[in-house]
Amino acid sequence: MNDKLELTEGLETFEKAARDSGDSGELLVIEVQNLEKAVVSLKETFKGAGANAYSNFMVKVNECQGTLVEALSLINTGQADLYKAYNISEETTVDDSNAAGGDNLELSWGGTGSGGGGSMA
Repeated sequence: MNDKLELTEGLETFEKAARDSGDSGELLVIEVQNLEKAVVSLKETFKGAGANAYSNFMVKVNECQGTLVEALSLINTGQADLYKAYNISEETTVDDSNAAGGDNLELSWGGTGSGGGGSMA
């Protein structure tokens, strides 16, 4: 009898989360860039207090971009840490099973054959 431990669901969840947060992050960065481009085109129309307000606004836009990129980086780091912890947990489960006599345990990484090939893109 050959038991099979399916890891596909967990891996797919991590991959989807990484893909979704990456896509959302890219959209947010693009929107901030679009805002900046729209306002930059108006730069020459501001004089006096308006020009000062414009400069202050552009400083805030740049701060927002920096904060956004930093937050997205932290999300990616957190997802990578969770993925690593998941893999360690799965390896521990397999090791414990093997130590308990589960020598027939086969890992399946979702259609990649006999064991290897799972990855986070």
